[in-house]
Amino acid sequence: MSLRKLLLPALISAALFAATPVLAQDPPPEDPDAPTAPVPQERLADRYTELAGSPEAADALVDALRTGGDFAVVTETTAEDGTVTRTEVLVANPAGPMGWGGVNITLSLAQALLEAGAYPDLQSALTGVQTTVTNDDGSTTTTVEGGVLTMRADGMGWGQIANELGFRMGDLVSASNRSERAAARIENGKADRAARGERIARVDRPERAARPERPERVERPDRPERPERPERPERGGRP
Repeated sequence: MSLRKLLLPALISAALFAATPVLAQDPPPEDPDAPTAPVPQERLADRYTELAGSPEAADALVDALRTGGDFAVVTETTAEDGTVTRTEVLVANPAGPMGWGGVNITLSLAQALLEAGAYPDLQSALTGVQTTVTNDDGSTTTTVEGGVLTMRADGMGWGQIANELGFRMGDLVSASNRSERAAARIENGKADRAARGERIARVDRPERAARPERPERVERPDRPERPERPERPERGGRP
């Protein structure tokens, strides 16, 4: 058999194989019941709810920091008679949009400043303390000192801001992560205890059978009195 006759069938087979369309495999369908990770905004809002004053305020604050928009801060003042007044102030955001990591660092720094007593309220911790001075000619000059967002708007990095305010960046991030894990453990523990309580409540304990009454003891009959023994006659004297 010639070499030409051997090569011809092989070439035809190769051409047919190359012309056959390759069918792409369809990706596996998504599992609708697969767990999904929580949105970063929801996690951050839950983490800083106490700092912002309410869940709604925390969600709005996180969104404003993320998008670079203005935000509202709620302050509480207590009068001498104990009356509490809540005031909402709209604050201009001096910094631009930032990532979720920047939002977390901003709020963790603000929380640390308030806990240390360095700033009186959340607004000043974020935008700084304004000081107005009256000049000799009657004009006024306003300066802003500190404030996480103001320092960020001035071009400072997060590490520089933390060092300037007296904190270490690694410690702040670690503390925020620990607080989130602790809160998650508490919530999971509450859910487990509630589930156990529900399971226990569903099981009705059978009623205890009433104990039968003990029969009354039969009184023993009185023993008859023994008859008295007759007296023995006296013995006569010997003669």
